[in-house]
Amino acid sequence: MRASAPAAFIVDDDPMTLELLSEVAADAGWIVHRFTRLQEVRRRLEHELPTLLILDDDLPDGRGGDLARELRRNARMAGTPVLVCTAAQPIRQAEIGSWAPVVSKPFDLAEIDAFLEASARLHRRSDSFGERAG
Repeated sequence: MRASAPAAFIVDDDPMTLELLSEVAADAGWIVHRFTRLQEVRRRLEHELPTLLILDDDLPDGRGGDLARELRRNARMAGTPVLVCTAAQPIRQAEIGSWAPVVSKPFDLAEIDAFLEASARLHRRSDSFGERAG
């Protein structure tokens, strides 16, 4: 049985940041689904679970960090890595950091690469366990 390609949901309302994150993830072998609003990603999460989620905190229709907190409590999303990228003040970053990893904007691409690689390893490990169990 062949491992499925990992899917990344990336949410950012800044077109340049969304493009950059999407390119980095695609180059690392991820299938990328792009969103500019929380409402869009919330609808998609009702029907499909990503392998990982990268969220901007400051979006036109809400805060990605708050969605990260909700997802942490959601049994369906257990084990799904979530990263919040934000230019928020340190106090907000600390708050978000209590439920999800945070990368400050402007970020170093090495930070994003490290998160993608760690998430890909987790995905491969869970696929291998699934293959043995199936």
